[in-house]
Amino acid sequence: MTRILVLGAHPDDAEFFAGGFLVRQARAGSVIRLVSVTNGQSGHQSIPQQDLIAIRKTEAAEAGAIVGSPYITADFPDGSLQPSLELRHWIIKEIREFAPDLVLTHRPFDYHPDHRAVGQAVQDASYMVMVPKVVPNVPRPPKEPIVAYMVDLFTRPCPFRADVVLDVSPELETVLDMLSCHRSQVFDWLPWIEGIKDQVPASTR
Repeated sequence: MTRILVLGAHPDDAEFFAGGFLVRQARAGSVIRLVSVTNGQSGHQSIPQQDLIAIRKTEAAEAGAIVGSPYITADFPDGSLQPSLELRHWIIKEIREFAPDLVLTHRPFDYHPDHRAVGQAVQDASYMVMVPKVVPNVPRPPKEPIVAYMVDLFTRPCPFRADVVLDVSPELETVLDMLSCHRSQVFDWLPWIEGIKDQVPASTR
């Protein structure tokens, strides 16, 4: 079995950018841990932030349950994440405690600053995770994990280049089930910010 750790910036990033792969791996018996580095507090046009944090934690837990995974939502504020030493050490701790074979994350080349911050912090942590005197209170893992980037559509300054391509058509329905758990996002916030809220069927709002 493979141990897979997904370090996304927000609740729902794992599903959007690697959902098909995660569903397939869950069916194959892999152990998966989904992590949102931020609390999701900024992803809505009207819900108060503290209420939204609780809502998004609940939605994420429902999505994770579909693939049998815990969904960790950290306390870093959504919308103001920085690739700080604090964030790097937090990521080192997450990697060491789970001891994954594979880490999936964002590229440092991304238009969303939170995504860039996570990608940069994971890159900075990927060597330090094996250095015992860095975050010395958490033992280093038995082996260094493979780190790979989740797909994105960004083109500047460096377009995404896939080294591995999977046809995940058989997993699509389950991915859509996972995304549908994020009701505040898929049926409300994202249509609103894209200016297409009036096109969302009333039954899904």
